[in-house]
Amino acid sequence: HKAAECLGPFTEASKGLAAGGEPYEHAQLMGWAMDGFGIYAYQEKGGGTPIVDECGGHFGPVDTGEVVYHYHSRTIVPYTLACQGPALGQCADTQRGTNYCHPGCGAEVCVQPGTDTE
Repeated sequence: HKAAECLGPFTEASKGLAAGGEPYEHAQLMGWAMDGFGIYAYQEKGGGTPIVDECGGHFGPVDTGEVVYHYHSRTIVPYTLACQGPALGQCADTQRGTNYCHPGCGAEVCVQPGTDTE
């Protein structure tokens, strides 16, 4: 069957160059977390890997250019967010049973490298 229009961010995020993909753009918004922060596909601006906190989010520019806290999908379980962020080093306290916290960036608050802080 034909994919729903809401699946666009998923299918567009994995397009190759030959198919018109834009590897140096920030990934598209694919949903909203219950805490109100956006969930974006995996790619970071410049084509890099997102540097995220334990919850799977960080402060950085999004596809609109605005610098905000947001989550990125991941290539490992749980694929989206492990907790509501910013993590502030408290992710493990929110887990019951299996711990899905991301290793994190080594700080309580993560900012994507290259983010203009002005």
